Amino acid sequence: MPDVAALVEAHGYWVLGLVVLLENAGVPLPGETALLAAGYLTSPDGGGRLHLGAVVAVAAVAAVLGDNLGFWLGRKVARPRLAAGRGFLLLTPARMRFAEGYFHRYGAPTVFIARFITGLRVVAGPAAGASGMRWDRFLVANAAGAVCWAAAIALAGRAGGHVWEWVRDQFGGAAWVILAAAVGAFVVWHYLRKRPPAEAIRTTPGTGC
Repeated sequence: MPDVAALVEAHGYWVLGLVVLLENAGVPLPGETALLAAGYLTSPDGGGRLHLGAVVAVAAVAAVLGDNLGFWLGRKVARPRLAAGRGFLLLTPARMRFAEGYFHRYGAPTVFIARFITGLRVVAGPAAGASGMRWDRFLVANAAGAVCWAAAIALAGRAGGHVWEWVRDQFGGAAWVILAAAVGAFVVWHYLRKRPPAEAIRTTPGTGC
């Protein structure tokens, strides 16, 4: 696989948008790595070659478009294939059975939190579409997650400043993948730590997906 961070550095916004869009449509590309690198390139240490607001906007729009493309591919293409016992991209009948329960029970939160988990982000759109989730609920959760994810990862890349240079010198292109995974894991941990226990969610009146 080519060094996505280097491609973003060389070609800017359109590579960022394309990688994020394809990843969210279900193609296993390192969208978070591209966004982390783009965020770094908005910093003084990164040469200020990109604008932070533009990076967040491009990544968020590309994520929403990619996820919606993945959703409709899941609804129109993956669902019939999976029902026939065949796979679609990273989805298999076994994985779909596992994921389907989560989308039925925790639809919107699952779509939102999937944004911050690298492997789940790739399959979230197709899985939601294949599971029969309502599109309007998917769209709201997906758009909210896309904006939060784009802002958080871009800001993390920008805030790292010269630290990213040192890490990249030590680990090469793999550093961006390691850092992207670390940032995603931290965001998920922070989100889960602040959520009330499952029992409280089920017993509190007026709550539910």
